[in-house]
Amino acid sequence: MEAVRLAAVLDPAGRGRRCSVDEVAEALRGLVPQTEPWAFLDLLEAVLRQGEEQGRWKATRVTVQRGRARLPKSILLTRRTPTGETLRPVDVPLRGELASWAADLPLSASQRRLLVSVNDWLRRTDGGDVPMAAAAERAYELLGDEKAFDSTPPRGGATLWRPDRLTFDLLRCERVATPLTWEPTGADLTGDGPMVCVENHATFRTLLRVLRERRVPRWRAVAWVQGRNTAPVKSVADLPFRVTRLDYLGDLDPAGLEIAATVCSIAEDAGVEAGPAAVLWRMLVEASPRSGPKVDRDRARRLAAWLPEALREPAAVLLTEGRAVPQEALRYETLVRSEAFNGE
Repeated sequence: MEAVRLAAVLDPAGRGRRCSVDEVAEALRGLVPQTEPWAFLDLLEAVLRQGEEQGRWKATRVTVQRGRARLPKSILLTRRTPTGETLRPVDVPLRGELASWAADLPLSASQRRLLVSVNDWLRRTDGGDVPMAAAAERAYELLGDEKAFDSTPPRGGATLWRPDRLTFDLLRCERVATPLTWEPTGADLTGDGPMVCVENHATFRTLLRVLRERRVPRWRAVAWVQGRNTAPVKSVADLPFRVTRLDYLGDLDPAGLEIAATVCSIAEDAGVEAGPAAVLWRMLVEASPRSGPKVDRDRARRLAAWLPEALREPAAVLLTEGRAVPQEALRYETLVRSEAFNGE
């Protein structure tokens, strides 16, 4: 019944709307908080299939990489409310930016409210003569709902949001990426260089400590993403130096490998080459494991396929045996004593 509950959360009014796969995933996490991180992606894939089979939404053909899986970029939820609502044009004089296309456009009540709000805002601001704002801030200003512009298309749907109709440029706003937590390993931030990104805060601090003790650090900076909160990686291209490559280290377990692949996919979408921090993953493979979730052979191989070729088989064996190695196994003294890590 997850598809039924999910549709109700994503579109409580049943009007039909488009949601990104990340918005779908966030809503599903809220419904099943007890689901283990390593099992969540499988559940998400199953619910996406279930909802489409039941006709609750239609998935786009365009896909995105999330962990090991290719998922639809977005879904279009099916309208559940009666279609008897009267569609009619707005009954107020419209400014020129809107009148040329919207004066006679039949709209629902919510679409009319949005258009009237935009019309009033254009009048107050002399056609949008205001500084650029974050989309969430403009949405709150116009509609009292900071999330109204989060979906694609935003509230009002494709009828209103088109390049020749409503746009973020017209409303003087933009979607802003979540900032990435990072710190430099040296004082000089001029020029280009690689960055290492980790999943957990203890390893973030330990790597900074070790790298700052070196005359020439292996990486120019260390970044931190918090588990599945990978959205900040979109900001990697906005740092004050050009990141030539992002090397990623996560936990050696199913969830950690899924997150790793997602982080690197997001970085590459932002124009930054990304892949495993090979020397650190090799140290994890060679470290003492603990018990972890046991996965079947095929899934283990899919998860390990993201790693450097020499590490794939030993990592897959570890996963099938129900063992795991958290990145906290790479303590300060482990790193400073490692010939592989300290060699050039």
